Amino acid sequence: MKFILSIVVSLVIGNVFSQNFKHFYRENYNKLFPNNKTIQIEKLSQQNDSLKRLSDSLKREQSVALEKINSLKRDVIDLKTELHAEQEKVKAANSSSTSEVVILRDSIARLTFPLVQVREELVTKKGVQDPTLLNTFNWRMYQLVETGTPDYKGRYTWTTELFKQVGDTLVKIKNVDLFKAEKIADLEKLINDRLEEDFKAMKISDAECFQGRRYYKAVKLTDMRISLSDHSEITFEILHGLSVACFAVNASSTTFKIEELKAFFVE
Repeated sequence: MKFILSIVVSLVIGNVFSQNFKHFYRENYNKLFPNNKTIQIEKLSQQNDSLKRLSDSLKREQSVALEKINSLKRDVIDLKTELHAEQEKVKAANSSSTSEVVILRDSIARLTFPLVQVREELVTKKGVQDPTLLNTFNWRMYQLVETGTPDYKGRYTWTTELFKQVGDTLVKIKNVDLFKAEKIADLEKLINDRLEEDFKAMKISDAECFQGRRYYKAVKLTDMRISLSDHSEITFEILHGLSVACFAVNASSTTFKIEELKAFFVE
């Protein structure tokens, strides 16, 4: 029994001694040979573990960064979508506003088209009993100045000057300049048809004055006198060239509402 116990004790002591010896041997060996394979392997293993931890950390950081980038991309897409929607709203609002402005402008133009402003003046002259009548009509970009000059019997003869506003200047124009060139022939026919009816009526009522006139002779627009009125009307007048004795029936005229002739006027 003692023998067996001594053997066990010997083995334990021997094992401890062996481990201590190995540890002692390894420490001294490592000191003597600091670049031996075991140390290099341990260092490499430690470096490998460190690199693995670093790689895992980088992967985690990369994953977080990618998630942030994807989140920013989604935010950018959402912002672009919202911006596009707002731009479409602005476009729609601008389009609507533009349409409303156009409609309002057209409505104002339509309502004001026939409006005529009139200023009437009496011009007296020393030694002349009857005053000269001066009527100024403003319509659209045009100004018409009508002058009534009396004779010794107080009978008035009328003349008209027509102007167009060009910038800050009034430029004198002709009758035909009021109307579209391609519409003048039709307008002249329309006016002359009416004036012919008036001529036929006066030929009957004042036969003596018209006894030398068998037929009505059509008159060109350039030979007519044009007048306006504050009732939104335009009048075309001609002279028949009768004698002074027939002064009262020497002129014939026909009147239209300005709106009736809108298609004939220059825009």
